[in-house]
Amino acid sequence: MELKNVSCYSPDNMPYGHGVQYFKSEDGQDFYESLNLFTKKYTLCIEPDTGIIRSMAEDVSSLYPAGFTVVDVDELPDGVDISGDWLFEGEKIVPRIPTQGERVAKAKFKKAALMQQASTVIAPLQDAVDLDMATDAEKALLLSWKKYRVLLNRIDLSAATDIDWPDPPSETNRQNHGFKAVIHRHPDDPVIDQMG
Repeated sequence: MELKNVSCYSPDNMPYGHGVQYFKSEDGQDFYESLNLFTKKYTLCIEPDTGIIRSMAEDVSSLYPAGFTVVDVDELPDGVDISGDWLFEGEKIVPRIPTQGERVAKAKFKKAALMQQASTVIAPLQDAVDLDMATDAEKALLLSWKKYRVLLNRIDLSAATDIDWPDPPSETNRQNHGFKAVIHRHPDDPVIDQMG
């Protein structure tokens, strides 16, 4: 079953009441009246022009179809999701090859997230050093995280292919250095161990 280019509309007769949003395909088929025609296990909402899968469900009535073409399939390949990395091509679902711009954007997002993670770890370690409270293990860990952050910052994302992402200092390194993030609420309160 396929409903192409589904859009919102207001039918003359509103069988489900006035508080319901109604949808129809480009050839005038009502979405709700067509629910029983979707007989396969999974239903997908795909972009009409590209076939990119944007939503999927086992219960077709749970989908919001406006702006999409709605199709059904019996099987989903392993790993299929709605991230924009999968296409519906006629009868089958296939992986989508992202554009260069999409690869660059994804790499920029990953780099920003990793930089934020590193900065979050570095901040309390740097505080301990600045306040002359850092242990030797914390100083060594701070140095490791700063080196990691510098390597991240130097990554050239212009090609966004085969990026050699540096490895962050491992949890094992944190434990081997004896690093413990501590928070003092009040001088009389016990220290809260954040690293286990």
